[in-house]
Amino acid sequence: MIGRHSPSVLGQICRKWREIAFGTPELWRGITLCLTNRKRLDQKLRLLQIWLQRSGSCPLSINMDLGDRIDHGVVDLFTQAIAAYSVRWEHLRLYSIFHPFPSIKAPLPSLRSLSMGTIKPLVEGAPSTESLISALHAAPLLRNVAIAFWGEHSIISLYPWSQLTAFTAHPILPHYCLDILAQAVNLVTCNVYICRADEIARTSIARDVALPQLSTLILRGYISDTMSWKFLDCLTLPALQKLEVAETLLQDDPVGLLESLIARSRCSLLELHLPHRRLAPESYRLALPTVGSVIDGELDVGSVFFVPDDEENFTWQCYHRSWANIDL
Repeated sequence: MIGRHSPSVLGQICRKWREIAFGTPELWRGITLCLTNRKRLDQKLRLLQIWLQRSGSCPLSINMDLGDRIDHGVVDLFTQAIAAYSVRWEHLRLYSIFHPFPSIKAPLPSLRSLSMGTIKPLVEGAPSTESLISALHAAPLLRNVAIAFWGEHSIISLYPWSQLTAFTAHPILPHYCLDILAQAVNLVTCNVYICRADEIARTSIARDVALPQLSTLILRGYISDTMSWKFLDCLTLPALQKLEVAETLLQDDPVGLLESLIARSRCSLLELHLPHRRLAPESYRLALPTVGSVIDGELDVGSVFFVPDDEENFTWQCYHRSWANIDL
């Protein structure tokens, strides 16, 4: 909200430009705020309130890191400020370690994408997300959800999974992920980072999940046991066009597992991305002749999570465009 790329700079040129800037609500609809230090908190809160007011009736794109160094009472002032405008949220990113997420009681008629990061339940006293997530059933336009460092299995039922077209989770347990995918039948893109499961999860992963519209799947992770290939074997993806999967997740028979997925799904795979590939690409091309191209590298999908930045150097225009152009 500050720095040379802020629309506030336009108000410092001359009176005419100030009138134009302050009278153009679209300039103020994109907000980023990082509360990772105690500097200028009063100024940041005042700026937040000003931006919200100047945004008029425009949909809001909010990117906020609540940090871990500020008192709860102070952070509450910021979350309450944005919560008062929740009916205009269009794209929302929230990251919190210890501070609670805003409590939402109003519907969210404009919300299209939500990115949330927390460490619950890894740390005692970490923020609860239930209040905010409960409001998502009153978000009819929500299509894109991203969750980070999340493991609250009890609140899976609170998400309106069936209406989503894009889902990202870094990291997530495999059985949680399958529970979600079984409900998210309209997904078009899915990007998940699978982590090692416990013994209970190993007995519950065997299930069949069909995603008839999924065209892009990114499957990453650091598990080194049979859970990885069992996860992939659960999926049937007839519309799959782009797949990224690490060979390390495919165990000892990566080609065979991919052959099985393609045959089972009857899909026309255009791109197969294999980061850190061990086998020669010819091995895949010979065994998978219907695949358009085999690429040694990751799919470029960008980041949907909050990346702490120096607010003085934050490029507001890039942030605003990145949200405004999301294809949902």
